[in-house]
Amino acid sequence: MKFIKYLLCCTLLFIGGCSSSPKTESKKLNILCPSGAPSLALTSIYEDHNVTIVEGTDLLIAELSKKDSEYDLIIAPINLGGKLIAANQTDYRLDSIITWGNLYLVGTGQEALSEQGEIALFGQGAVPEKIYNTANIDTALTPNYYNAGNYVQTQLLSGQSKVGLLAEPLATATIAKAKSEGIELQVLMDLQQAYADAKGTEYGYPQAAIFAKDSEAVKEVTKQIQEYCDGGFNGMDGYLDTIGVDTLKLPSKEVTLKSLDKQNIKYKKAKDVTNDITTFLKEFNIDFDNSMLLNE
Repeated sequence: MKFIKYLLCCTLLFIGGCSSSPKTESKKLNILCPSGAPSLALTSIYEDHNVTIVEGTDLLIAELSKKDSEYDLIIAPINLGGKLIAANQTDYRLDSIITWGNLYLVGTGQEALSEQGEIALFGQGAVPEKIYNTANIDTALTPNYYNAGNYVQTQLLSGQSKVGLLAEPLATATIAKAKSEGIELQVLMDLQQAYADAKGTEYGYPQAAIFAKDSEAVKEVTKQIQEYCDGGFNGMDGYLDTIGVDTLKLPSKEVTLKSLDKQNIKYKKAKDVTNDITTFLKEFNIDFDNSMLLNE
């Protein structure tokens, strides 16, 4: 009798074990991301996926244009991805905006805008020039364009320019470096706010966007990114230690964290900010419509 009970117990245990579903591991996604502010939004998931950080836009455009790209998710300037979608040159679709503008005028003081001389700028023919022109800044300074923000930094630190256009986190790094050299610099203007005031947008202008192909794995990861951003980047300090700011091609951890608010990392589903997207893409003669969006 005891033996029969033993067999029954073993049978029930076997059936119970078979009926429970095995735990499935989340799929590791291949993610391509530009350096700078967009990479910070990925710090909480960086170790769980294959994330490639790049400088410049060449690889971003090449992979967005591929029919068989290995990347499940690509973060890129919205105007670049939007242009490819509008021209039917990519299979990726727009999921969300991950960063908004992070351009600031930095200078010795508000009075410098009324003086003679140059205002050092970068990004001629690209987004920075469009935003600067839209801001319609009241200044007597003559615009002079340089190849990159680092050259603007040099102009400010050398005293050759009293006002310059910089993106975060370089703006914060420049102000800190100037202070160490006995030069007082400050943020004179938030160009995102100036753009929003001029155009009537809610968040300024959309900068980096998530482009993806429709899959449940992608939806799960973008949900995690959204929760991390909405939750105030909880744990970023530790993530930066683990990953390393050099890997993300960012300045020191101190500067990165200090400039976090000004980097305007705000995850917004594209479908919820279509007015801001439409307004910005018009600057590039791109007509936005809902077919550009990733299916929900």
